[in-house]
Amino acid sequence: MEPVKNRYPWRLGAPSYVIPEAVLPNVELLAPLVDDVQLLFFESSSAQGMAHAVPLAALADLAAAHDLTYTVHLPTDLFLGHPDLAVREEGIAEIEHLVALLAPLCPAAFDLHLNRQPEISEAAWHDHLASSLTLLRSRLGSETEKIAIENIDYPFAQIQGLVAAHGFSVCLDFGHVLYYQHEWPPALALAAHAGHIHLHGGRDGRDHRPLGFDQASHLVEVGQVLSRGNFRGVLTLEVYKYDYLRRSCEILAELWQPFTRSIK
Repeated sequence: MEPVKNRYPWRLGAPSYVIPEAVLPNVELLAPLVDDVQLLFFESSSAQGMAHAVPLAALADLAAAHDLTYTVHLPTDLFLGHPDLAVREEGIAEIEHLVALLAPLCPAAFDLHLNRQPEISEAAWHDHLASSLTLLRSRLGSETEKIAIENIDYPFAQIQGLVAAHGFSVCLDFGHVLYYQHEWPPALALAAHAGHIHLHGGRDGRDHRPLGFDQASHLVEVGQVLSRGNFRGVLTLEVYKYDYLRRSCEILAELWQPFTRSIK
């Protein structure tokens, strides 16, 4: 794969799982190629039955050697809108733990899913989320703005007011917008408020596929919006195979030529 480091005005990143190895071999592979690596924590430590093992010193060394930054995907099995207070507090504690653990790496964003609780009404879900976000903000203090709430399988508008009211950031996943066929114009408008952006393809009923020319018009619009908005954050190509990453970068190299800057 051709390096894309420093190619665009924004930082282009990839997840810490593009080859079937542990975190460190993935980051060693990616460090010379991309601007940012998204450290994946898809399961909480309680679900794994053990503490997260993170090679902090080695990751810090790679960051320093390769002008690399990190973002973080928080576990997807956290339920801050759950009707059981103990479940909500367990999720808050996990977030607090990971923010503290990874502080030496200075991550730009910690992506968080606010999972929908289908067994309760939307009003009750919102009430539980509001309580959880209030508590999380009180625990994290100034780090609150690094928690980026991600749009998942429901339109972001359902939680946008809560996110803004509690001082959290936005993780805008354009791939989810397209895959779940949510409205496109509001997503483009949301880009101006995003702290972290995800991009990936979706086809044949499967998400997190490589980008393709069938998405060309949407991809060009994304580049245009980021360029006009002077976006200088991280855009992560959220695909989990090296070949998917390579193909996605090749698509962007062609479609995003107007946004390419000189590599020094």
